[in-house]
Order: sequence, then structure tokens, then C-alpha cells
Amino acid sequence: MTLPLFQDRFTGKKNSSFRLLDVAVSPGEHASLGLPLPELMEYAPLYMPVKVMNGRTEGPVLLVFATMRGDEFNGMEIIKRVTSLAAMDRLHGTIIAVPVLNVFGVLNRSPYVPGDALLENQFPGSPHGDYAQRLAHLFVENLFKRCDFCLQVGSGHLNHRMLPHIYADFSVRGNRELATHFPVSVVVNSDADPGSLQAVAKACGTPMVSYSAGEAMRFSKSAIRLGTRGIPHLLREIGMLPGDGHEPEKPVAAPIVSEENEWLFADKSGISRHEVALGDRVAKGDLLATITDPLAGLQEVKVQAPYDGVVVGVNEMPLVYEGDCLLRLATFEQMEEAASALQELARESGAPEAATPEPEATSTP
Repeated sequence: MTLPLFQDRFTGKKNSSFRLLDVAVSPGEHASLGLPLPELMEYAPLYMPVKVMNGRTEGPVLLVFATMRGDEFNGMEIIKRVTSLAAMDRLHGTIIAVPVLNVFGVLNRSPYVPGDALLENQFPGSPHGDYAQRLAHLFVENLFKRCDFCLQVGSGHLNHRMLPHIYADFSVRGNRELATHFPVSVVVNSDADPGSLQAVAKACGTPMVSYSAGEAMRFSKSAIRLGTRGIPHLLREIGMLPGDGHEPEKPVAAPIVSEENEWLFADKSGISRHEVALGDRVAKGDLLATITDPLAGLQEVKVQAPYDGVVVGVNEMPLVYEGDCLLRLATFEQMEEAASALQELARESGAPEAATPEPEATSTP
């Protein structure tokens, strides 16, 4: 075992039954459950899919979930592949896996829940609020409060392509430790926003990290591949999965931590033409994009880098409005090392994407 974070949970004793949603899952068993969701007029009953994997020996409880926004598809594919791995038969502890949190959004191919609300800022929710607040409350009370640590799997917004990265609030004990053992190139220290599940986790002292890669409404082979390998790697580092007894073909490099990572916004509406790409290193004052207004005599506004950094996110929609996100810049102490690693990752992420993800073997990655 590498990480001491949950060391006291690994007693070597036989695990006990794990009870969730009035179902007892015996040690060594897997169960597919459904959490009833708030009712909608004229809709058939909806259920949030929940898979419980209860290991034969004691260990911590991990909650891993995806699709906070209903237009994110990479995460549900990652969770499907990870929970299908043969290595899960040797699990220590328990995994609660939720491939689709926002069921209504997925059915409607929309990031929203009824009432045109975004679920991501509705936590901890309320049993007496609107649909979004009730859904957030159900998730927190029935699932989140049962875990020792939590992993969210997400994507960028529609037309916003993100390099694979982990973000977490390092002020919470254990978050930096977890984040830096997930095999991605970038880890971002990000304060928990009010109303977010991260804020609930911070208030509870529950470690929580988020993996984000690719963009909404599209499968990204590289994002799925890295997430499918990254979660089992993290579980082995914690001790929830045993080592496979083989040295990796390529050593896993320690991720580079960014203490500052923010979007740059458009100061004018028009057609945006980027002068940089994902993974590019830029210096303060460099030209990042040109925005041309076709309805105002083709007036142009040039967007310059406010500081040295590396491009880790791109809005690929040509038409932007004033205040829209354009590019995301991250700063690093080890700028040369970061730029080299991110350019390599950007080349992998920029490969042509298939309409559907490639099959994944069900052996330990």
C-alpha cells in the first residue's frame, strides 16, 4: 500500500454486508440498484442507476459518479469499463458507482434538470425545494454520506475541449494526496464553489477529487482511455486493489500542480479565430485570439495573454458573445516541464475521434 490516507480501514478482516437503498450486498457480491428520483408529471418513474461492488475484505468506501450535466458522455463509459474489470473481484472495501447522476438530462441530451437549472450548484439541496434541490438532496443523503472519499468524472462544456486534468480543493485533508496519484499531467488546486458538491465535501471533511477531460456531447478516446487506466491506478495506490505484479511499460510520471488556472473571456462579440492550440505555452502579451465583428464593419479585437501560462482549455465555437469563455490558461512553477508534458498530451487528445469508443479489455490496465 502506498498511500496512508485510509490505512486504518485495511484490517485484513472479512468485509461485512453493505446496506444501501434497503438492499444488503454481501462480501464479494455486486448489485445493480435504482434510486427513485423526484416524480415528473406525465413521465414514467425515473431511477438513478447505482452499482455496488462490495469487496471480500474490509477497506474504505469510494463513491465514483459521472454525468453531473446530462450532456457528458465520457464519464459513463469510463465507469462502465472500470466496473467491468476482472481486477474488481479482488477489491478491498466497497465501490458505489453512479454512471448517470442527471438521468433527466441524459434522456433530453441537455445539461439541465427540470426548471432549466444546473445541478452542479444546487448542493446540498433540500427535500422541499425544486426538482434540482430535491435531486441534490437525494444524492447527498443516500449516496454521498455513505462514502469515505469521492471521485467525480466529467467533461468540458459543449464545444469546450479540455486537456485531461484533476482538480481538487487542497485545503481538504487528503485531496492533494489523492489528486497527485491519479496519472494525469495536470493537477489544479481549485477552491470549492458555493453550492457545489465539492463545498459539501469540504464542510464534511470528505476527500473529493474530479477528473475532467474532453468535451460534452462527444466521446473522446484519449479521455476515456486515460480515465479507465487512472481509476484502477489510484485504487492500487490507496490499497483497494492489489498490484498486478508487473512493472508498467512506461513509468507513471508525477503530475504537475497548477496553483492558478482560469478562463479568459471575450471582451467583444464576433467570430473568434484562435492563434494558439491546446498545450501551447504562451508568454505575457502573446496574441491568443482575434475576434472580428461581421456586423460592425469587421472591427477586430485582439486578445493577448495576461501572464505566462499553458493553454489547457479551448472554446472551439467560432461565434462568441461578450463574456463568453475563450481559452483557459494554467500557470506552473515548472513551466518548461509543464509545457513539454502538456504538448505531448495535447497531441494524443487531438487525434481524430471515433464516433464510438474503442472496446476495452476487461483485464487490469
